[in-house]
Amino acid sequence: MATTDLVVVHSPVGGGHKAAALAVAEAATARGLRVTIIDAFEHAPKWAGDAYVRAHLTGQNAAPEFYGQLYFAANRRDGTFEPLRLGIDNLLFGALADHVTSLAPRAIVATHHLPLVVLGRARRKGLLDAPVVGVVTDYTAHACWAERGVDAWSVPSEVAKAELAEHVPGERIVVTGIPVRRAFERIPSAGDADGRVRVLVTSGGFGVGPLRKIVRSFAGVPNVELTVVCGAAHKLAGQIAREAEECGVSARVLGFEKDMAARVAVADVVVGKAGGLTVTETLTAGRAMVIASAVPGNEKLNEAFVVEGGAGISAEADAVGAVVRRLADERLLGWMGARARSLVPVRAAERILNLAESLGQSARRAAA
Repeated sequence: MATTDLVVVHSPVGGGHKAAALAVAEAATARGLRVTIIDAFEHAPKWAGDAYVRAHLTGQNAAPEFYGQLYFAANRRDGTFEPLRLGIDNLLFGALADHVTSLAPRAIVATHHLPLVVLGRARRKGLLDAPVVGVVTDYTAHACWAERGVDAWSVPSEVAKAELAEHVPGERIVVTGIPVRRAFERIPSAGDADGRVRVLVTSGGFGVGPLRKIVRSFAGVPNVELTVVCGAAHKLAGQIAREAEECGVSARVLGFEKDMAARVAVADVVVGKAGGLTVTETLTAGRAMVIASAVPGNEKLNEAFVVEGGAGISAEADAVGAVVRRLADERLLGWMGARARSLVPVRAAERILNLAESLGQSARRAAA
């Protein structure tokens, strides 16, 4: 007998995967479903999870070009090291599949590709009855999402669907959008800033990014109200506060922010990295975006989605302040915000939930 209706699995590799999981869980709870949210890394050796996250962050910060090369080189399912990768992931994260199976859910949603390795394997071996849905959280679909045994995939766009369809049957891919919490959808439109421009600078959940250069870029820029969210890197907030004071920039500096929707709601423009959830939350809220120092790979592709859609602009970190001032002076922020909302569908989380519930119902009928 099911102890939960829906299991939502994420990985702590950037804050976006958890944010997407929370959005799906929010939609499920609103329907009265019993939801269990699982951090995949809690079911693996601590050293393995720490090493995975450290490699990810080090690659993005210390060697972004090399990180991008690896990203594109790995965008295939027939690589020489593929059997080794699958074997290691199944060995280290096998306990995750055991735990999910013990919960006997009606459906499973994963917002990161790594859990799909062990969950898909459990499905193939007949150990897991519940269907598995993979939720792609970037505006591109890397081959790493194409794990065997997964029942369906949720993607943000037709472009991402075509990319993923090179590796899995297209009829199992559904365009839903990337899930965000309803609070972002309820944010009123901003229009053009009159007087002081309210700028929200966000580094993502781990505090990565060229924050020092961005903050310094606002030195001498008039009529700007700056808020900086530093994320979970605890020492960073103090460092950035000192940086702002030294260069004469008036800024409110925060650490990890639980209610990003409230921060975005009072901003005229969002400055940050091009993570899939940061982008989607900003676009959903109808805010213009200035993207600084996007990492080659998925972030650069997310950046292209924003810029080509007219919802934002890319800038060097040390030029962000001047770019924001120019956009405000030319009264482009309101126009970009309107473009932003037109690029993303609303209620993506509900669409994903519909997909998962439909698959779950079909599985139960087949088993009856």
